[in-house]
Amino acid sequence: MALISDVKSEFPMLRTPISLIIDDWTFGYLSTEREIPLDLEFRRASDFLLDMIGIGRDGVRGKISLVPYLTKPGGDGKYEILGCISRGLRGIPREKIQWILGLIRDEASVYFDITPEILTHKLRLDVETGRLMDETEWEWSQRQSLESLTRYIAHALRILREAEIIANGVTSPCNFGVEVEGLYARAVLEAEKTVNNIGLTWYFLHVEPNRSVPFVNPRLMYLDEDSGEAVVSVVSCSRDYLSRQIVEEADGDIHKIADSWISSDGKSGRLIDLYNDGAYLIFHTHWHNTHRIDDNTGFRALKEAIHRIKRNLGDNVLWMRCSEIARYFAASKTFKPKLHESPRSIELRLNSPFNCPNFTFSMKTSKEIKRIKINDTPIKRTTERLKPNSWMMKEDRIYICTNIRRQIKIEITPSN
Repeated sequence: MALISDVKSEFPMLRTPISLIIDDWTFGYLSTEREIPLDLEFRRASDFLLDMIGIGRDGVRGKISLVPYLTKPGGDGKYEILGCISRGLRGIPREKIQWILGLIRDEASVYFDITPEILTHKLRLDVETGRLMDETEWEWSQRQSLESLTRYIAHALRILREAEIIANGVTSPCNFGVEVEGLYARAVLEAEKTVNNIGLTWYFLHVEPNRSVPFVNPRLMYLDEDSGEAVVSVVSCSRDYLSRQIVEEADGDIHKIADSWISSDGKSGRLIDLYNDGAYLIFHTHWHNTHRIDDNTGFRALKEAIHRIKRNLGDNVLWMRCSEIARYFAASKTFKPKLHESPRSIELRLNSPFNCPNFTFSMKTSKEIKRIKINDTPIKRTTERLKPNSWMMKEDRIYICTNIRRQIKIEITPSN
């Protein structure tokens, strides 16, 4: 009988990954249909960022969109460009722009991935002339080639890079690219390689709010193991429960609103259903729903949901940025174990196209284990919670958490 069998990946440190996605944010106007003073828009945008930094300090991780170009609806129903975040915005003093960019670079990006939501989140921009065209970005995207999509996405990444923000992924405005998703995934990769020299990237396009779907995980959309390149689609598991309609139906009751994600006792809600099914917990909202002009009901409801997650799930979940989830998911789908057993020890070699911190895997064993070494260095055995560079046993399975760097050697010594 084999000493070791059934090697498989697990969640990092046996904790369920969880991530918060915030869409549509930028420094002011996007596609608002009513006239709102730009200074009020900017104050709301900066208040939002400060509040996100606050929950980031408390442990929340995820993604925030930063739309590169600001557009404003005109009186004739057409839109005008106010500028872009790296080169100046008409109506917003440069020192205020630099202050916001400094907050993003110095702290917000520690907690959240910052991605472009393509260029304008509204009308397509002609990247050659800088003019808005008479069709939306998402309508235009559905009939494009790999080359034209790559050029458009790369322009968005360059704007953020000019502002000293490295975006490691992309957010789709509306359903940008959905009808040509194979090309879109490749275009995200080619743009990231060109602008940021990134070979493992991701995008946010899909939402799966259907409660009859019990398992919502990321998707590996492109893989080249020889080159160490991959594209992951990060999928949200729920509706935006902070929409104006839902808030009004709940009469602004933040506890009732938060129930849709997680109940006060942690026994029901979309996140709990998926947690019990062993799925990733990735959920989303929009910044204009957390920081409306008239109140902050949305943000208070979001904080209530986060508080319930901490109180009921605690260390059983692990807050991660979307890029961290993408890397972990890609590694978990591509790692390859090779076993060699001898009478006194077992050598297991793990090969992966991707480096990955805190990669966790398990295997079935027919004996009690005395010692485990990673690349000839012993790692600590734990009897409680799995930690980085440690191992533990539960019933007849060994669980190991370590950093993968393309290839690692695991030496397992059974007890006599």
